Amino acid sequence: MTQALNTATATMLSRPATAIVALSALLCVVLYLVLPPLGTLLFGAITDTPPATAPHFTLETLIRAWSEATIYPALVNSLVFAALTATLTMLAAILLLWITERTDARVRMMADIFVLAPIVMPAVVLVNGWIMLLSPRSGMINLLATSWLGMSGPPFDIFSFPGMIWIAVLQELPLAFLWLWPSFRTMNPELEEAGFAAGAGVLEVIRRITVPMLTPALLGAWIIFFIYALGALSVPLLIGKPVGIYLFSTEIYLAATQFPTDLNIASAYSLLFLAFSFLGIALYRRLTRNIDQFAMIRGRAYRPRRFRLGKARPFVELGVALLIGLVAVLPFLVLLWNALVPFPQAPSVASLGIVSFDNFKAAWNYGPAQRALRNSLLLGLLAGVLTTTLAFAIAWCNQHLRGHPRTIALIDQLAGLPVALPGLVVGIGMTWFYLEVPLPIYGTPAILLLAYIMLHLPYAVRIAGAGLTQLHPELEEAGRVAGATEPRVMARIVVPLLAPSLLGSALYVMLRAFREYAASIFLVAPGLEVVAVLVLDMSQSGNSNILAAYTVMITAIMTIAAIVFHRIERWAAANTQQ
Repeated sequence: MTQALNTATATMLSRPATAIVALSALLCVVLYLVLPPLGTLLFGAITDTPPATAPHFTLETLIRAWSEATIYPALVNSLVFAALTATLTMLAAILLLWITERTDARVRMMADIFVLAPIVMPAVVLVNGWIMLLSPRSGMINLLATSWLGMSGPPFDIFSFPGMIWIAVLQELPLAFLWLWPSFRTMNPELEEAGFAAGAGVLEVIRRITVPMLTPALLGAWIIFFIYALGALSVPLLIGKPVGIYLFSTEIYLAATQFPTDLNIASAYSLLFLAFSFLGIALYRRLTRNIDQFAMIRGRAYRPRRFRLGKARPFVELGVALLIGLVAVLPFLVLLWNALVPFPQAPSVASLGIVSFDNFKAAWNYGPAQRALRNSLLLGLLAGVLTTTLAFAIAWCNQHLRGHPRTIALIDQLAGLPVALPGLVVGIGMTWFYLEVPLPIYGTPAILLLAYIMLHLPYAVRIAGAGLTQLHPELEEAGRVAGATEPRVMARIVVPLLAPSLLGSALYVMLRAFREYAASIFLVAPGLEVVAVLVLDMSQSGNSNILAAYTVMITAIMTIAAIVFHRIERWAAANTQQ
């Protein structure tokens, strides 16, 4: 049967000449997306001339960059910040996942909301929400503490190193939850059952069986989130920089944006990020290469044992609800309140008399606000469609083409490379590349679109690949036996059956592209503003109440877009099952 399937699969795309052409084209596209922006960072670091000028090669730039006295304290701050953020994020995610998947707590619906929250609320919006909650001067919680509780001074100060870690953990926690969820759901439960049968208690089973089984996935995820935290920009800029706490990412940003700009120094610093990223990806793949041995295929009716929480269950459910409130609800509520009042103040009966929608009108009419929204929506939609199309092609070749395994593996590895690349490194690299090459792309929507496709391609490949694994080859074989050509099989069988996965991928990429700021901040131009960068600019220079109104509108629009796409996805899934 397998031989027959493989023989039948050798149709149009499996013919040697056609396969070589298709794989070569795919490899060229992925190479163009990934390698040139990264290669030009090295070019910029070993020259001392700006882009679009005759290069002068020298090591003086690297020497000058690493001779700066301020760079080493910033690097130490970054390493401590990233290590603490990754560790605390993983611990919280593990606890939340264990409660969701392995106990009888009724938190599944809350977990779904928790995962979606950071997608519809951009990172810069979440940071601004916590500034409006815990700012020592105008933070809502501090205002309530001084006015309602009579405290002499503000009890909290978000503008501190612990405040930076607090926001960074809440910012990354939903993604860590989503990242680790498959490991908890596909973990082989028979080993735990054997432990219980041998008389081991719950804690001993967790310590001696559950934790060792999850260790490769947990260590791999820790590495990824360490790199994410190392390249974070919104928290260092909005929380650390105003009080003189500089991280390594802050130094790169200042080198590339402060007058006079020095992209050579920024490139020299970015090489360290590249080294961390490449090392992290290598370690991640090494740790997770044998992870499948801990999973098993089980029947639909089989479920691993869920631990009964007994009388503690209501308190656990309340704790989960409070955590989700901290991540998703509380920042939005404070943004909404500040959007309705003319200046920051604690809620009171008297303040209800000055509630109005004036801030919303001012925000909608603010300079480039409407243009940024249009640009972000259009670029996000295009990025979702194009990235998903490319990801589907990569995943399909990876799972269907039997020849040229090295080329397919190279394409897959290159497509996954950006998963650990900080956005600011990609932004600086693309700035260098498109100022050097004679392509009229810099300062146009095309450069932002290319950045979004590159940054989000790994996620789209993962989603498309997961959908393809659910599609049995016999369905395609039936179409070919009926005389359908390969394009017809693809259009009438494969794509319709994969529609829910493809729509989910397009939605995910669109929403992530909409909220992307670290690369965009280096690539935007007058008339090419995007929402995330505009919010960052408004938070650094403008009226916090108008900013709150704008972010509330953006979050509402993103939520509506997510709901519409989700309904389309469910409709496609329902039609697929008929």
